[in-house]
Amino acid sequence: MKQLKQLTELLIILATLLLSACSSQPDYRPAKGNGYGYSELQISQNYYRVTFKARGDERGKARAYALRRAAELTAEQGYDWFVVVDKETIAERDRTSDNRLGASYQQTTVKDCSLLGCRNRTVTQPHYEVGIHAAGRDQIESVLEIRLGKGVMPEGTNSYPANY
Repeated sequence: MKQLKQLTELLIILATLLLSACSSQPDYRPAKGNGYGYSELQISQNYYRVTFKARGDERGKARAYALRRAAELTAEQGYDWFVVVDKETIAERDRTSDNRLGASYQQTTVKDCSLLGCRNRTVTQPHYEVGIHAAGRDQIESVLEIRLGKGVMPEGTNSYPANY
């Protein structure tokens, strides 16, 4: 009986770990469609545009992943180094808002009673409504245009080896 309980606990732990591993995707991965991750486009024989798109607003992380993909691509294509010819960072905020501002009048019937009797009267009162709700997501995209090369790597801060 004790072994069955231990086996059950072990299976629960393994299932939990397996489900948590499946539910979270790594940051560095190929982009599917227009989604998050890296992609590249060949412009000419040794020119490429490498893009990395991520959630949030971590510019440094997006640029580092774009550089990583550029280095991998350089090695895959049989080149020794690459030079960043052009770079761009695009930060986007996709915001949805449900903002309300309004004024109206509400009519209320009030009953006033005294020793002589009761009477009803209508009172008009202003009613104000203010609501602010903003939600959305941030995303950052690092775009590098690179030139691949072989042999002696050019000097400069924009030159990187294929095994960067």
